[in-house]
Amino acid sequence: METNSFLLAMSRGRCGQSGDIADSAYCVFTAPLELQVTQDRIYMEGEDLVLELLYGLSGEPGALRLRQMGSNVLLEESPAGAFVRFLSDKSVKYIGQLIMYALQFKIQDLSAYVGGCADLMKELEDTLDNRMDNSGTYQLLDFRRSYTQCGNMVIAVKEILTHIDKGYYPMQMQNSYVLQGQVMLEFQFLEERYELTKNTVIKDFDTYTSIINNNINRSARLLSLISLVGVTLNFMFGSLLAVSPVLGVVGGLAIGGLSVGASMMYRVNRRQENPLEPGKRRYTIGLHRKKLTEAQEVPPSEEDKPE
Repeated sequence: METNSFLLAMSRGRCGQSGDIADSAYCVFTAPLELQVTQDRIYMEGEDLVLELLYGLSGEPGALRLRQMGSNVLLEESPAGAFVRFLSDKSVKYIGQLIMYALQFKIQDLSAYVGGCADLMKELEDTLDNRMDNSGTYQLLDFRRSYTQCGNMVIAVKEILTHIDKGYYPMQMQNSYVLQGQVMLEFQFLEERYELTKNTVIKDFDTYTSIINNNINRSARLLSLISLVGVTLNFMFGSLLAVSPVLGVVGGLAIGGLSVGASMMYRVNRRQENPLEPGKRRYTIGLHRKKLTEAQEVPPSEEDKPE
């Protein structure tokens, strides 16, 4: 069985000579995380309060459990130890403050992830750019699943803060009202940032999947056209190969040339046109696609002509 380690003393804290929880009062002890934490929640075990949190969406995954044991608190955390480092410069005087620091740590972890979601989505789209297939769809689904998990955590933290704000745990949360107001304000900013980023991420995801579907449909139409023409030419020239090898070879070359030409036209149509230099312009011929022609000087307007 793992032994507990003394971490810090709260107000009126007293650690016994044996360094054990039974001989101490108003102290915080640390221990390895034995039971797995599966969700963010707060609940009562008898008269003692237990807070469980997951963290590490934007970094190394971890989990922690704050278990009240009388006037003491047992802090169980995964080997990452990020929350213990977070407490290194904090002054903890009451159990309620320790709980609010844990929630503040959780909110800051979620804020770091949400703040980088837009950049992560842009980077992911850049790596998947110019792909005609849906090979990047699973990467986008993983990203969306992670963002959905973040949303579930935001809802869970909101539920915990609501229970605390409604006075479900008055004895444990006493003397922590100032910090509680600060944490509630930080969560409000997190919630607004999450909703704003969610709209951007969902719209980007839907737009990208629409582009992928259009590329797949366009590729399917092109392949169907090439197959149809190829079958027709093969029917026309294949039977002539036994009669006249020359016509058969010419027909095969025609089929190959048609396939290569169609592929080249497809790639040319997908080419991105470079912007014109200042003073240049594009022009169209009839109803054909705009083409980038030789540089043409824009004639000066009547206002620009010298007097």
